[in-house]
Amino acid sequence: MNQIEYLNLDLFIYNITEGLPRNQNGVPNTYENYWLNILESELKSKNLSTEIKTNNSKWRTFKNTTTASVPVTGHYIWEKLYDDSDCLWFKCDIDQKIELTDIASKVGELKNNLVLPQVNPDIQPFPSYFGQTWMVSGWGFPANSPIPDQENLAGQIYKELIKKEHQHKELGNFLGSTILEMWRGSEKWEGIEKDSHVLIILYPDEAACINGARYYNSWRDLFCCRNKIIWAYEQGKKLKQSLLKEYKKSVIDNTSLPNLSQKDLLELKNELQKNIDKMSSYVQNINLLATQQHTVEVNLTNYKKLLDAYFLKNKLLKNFSNIVEKTYKVQLEKDYLSLNPGLAVLENITTTIRGMVELEQAQRDRNLNNTVAIVGVGLATSQIASSIIIAQEPPPQYLPFFKTTAFWWSLATGIVASLIFWSILRLYSLISRFRR
Repeated sequence: MNQIEYLNLDLFIYNITEGLPRNQNGVPNTYENYWLNILESELKSKNLSTEIKTNNSKWRTFKNTTTASVPVTGHYIWEKLYDDSDCLWFKCDIDQKIELTDIASKVGELKNNLVLPQVNPDIQPFPSYFGQTWMVSGWGFPANSPIPDQENLAGQIYKELIKKEHQHKELGNFLGSTILEMWRGSEKWEGIEKDSHVLIILYPDEAACINGARYYNSWRDLFCCRNKIIWAYEQGKKLKQSLLKEYKKSVIDNTSLPNLSQKDLLELKNELQKNIDKMSSYVQNINLLATQQHTVEVNLTNYKKLLDAYFLKNKLLKNFSNIVEKTYKVQLEKDYLSLNPGLAVLENITTTIRGMVELEQAQRDRNLNNTVAIVGVGLATSQIASSIIIAQEPPPQYLPFFKTTAFWWSLATGIVASLIFWSILRLYSLISRFRR
């Protein structure tokens, strides 16, 4: 009966950690407690013995020789990739021959040794998770004997890891072995679930497996590029929906601009602030869309470099780069070019409302100045009239001021002067409008 020897399970978890402070081991401070304390205690709770190679090492080794049905050894490795990302690499293996019928359950047993960090979302900043990839490998025994119904076996392994059936798969070849790549998504290359990617490689013999082990770091970097491309593309699609929503709102607001002339200054200021907020959000999202477009381009370039260096003849991996080149890049570019003009629409609306606010404010200031001038003319005229009347006919000293002739004549004179001045200003305003 066919068997698989030296069954390996690898999990690559990727986070964007650019700019985050790190401890002396190079681990982001947000994960320091996990790396130094939680991981060790959790592994010990599973009866796994642990050790760190050196104080400055980002490797943590564990063993399970008591509770497992077969001896399990493994490592936790923390690696910094491409200056802006980190990879937490969980790696373990069973150095025994395993019957094909037991492979899926043994993969589940290896997975049970996994202890993942739980990041508190209330702590800012925290690493931005953008995807993960499971990788299962081993070699067939007897050597070079075909593995029967390999696709069905891969499906069982996938369900053991993801707890769901796979929805899409690709087949390829690597070092004489069959590669099965499996994942879930609403469509084959759209709406891909970032926790669903699994790669299964069953080598024909020990020599091929040993040769394949030299590619682990290349696989790690390749999966990083793949996951980040898919993440950036999906982020771009979400940004597109948000921008479209804002754009449609701006078009509706544009048609209602004539109604703004009926609003007072306070309402106009509120409308102006709303549009400033919309424009700020639109600018932020359109810039983020451009950033996601750039992320796809940069990681596609890195992906192609890895293909050329290590996987030149691998059609399966090259197919993904073709999809990104012909679909992802093109779609993001179209989205940016079609949505960027929406910024000009929002700017025009905001400029129009700002102009209306300034005109309304200027009119209000002018009215206030006119009122002050009218009152000033009335008071001045009243004072002059009062002074003249008192000088010509002084009132008796025992008489209250509001009963004197001078008070009433000065009050009447002030009112008449104010009315005359108001009439002059009103006439001037009407003549100015007529000339326009």
